[in-house]
Amino acid sequence: MTRRHFAFMCEGDRLVATLDTAPGRTALLLVSGGNEVRSGAWSGQARFAARIAAWGFPVLRFDRRGVGDSEGENGGFRSAAA
Repeated sequence: MTRRHFAFMCEGDRLVATLDTAPGRTALLLVSGGNEVRSGAWSGQARFAARIAAWGFPVLRFDRRGVGDSEGENGGFRSAAA
């Protein structure tokens, strides 16, 4: 497994992500349910992603707008669908 950090643009804001690579063709997207950074509390999301990748599934995590390393304004749950 290789862990790769990168950024991508989303509606004018730079969002930062981490991809745990694996050979599988089916991938998982882990999205925080709140204002938690992509690594998770006590790196829980990062450890979870590494375990899934070790089972052969690529895993993508990202910091939502205005959270962690991502730019923009965090609009909270009311703007999650926007």
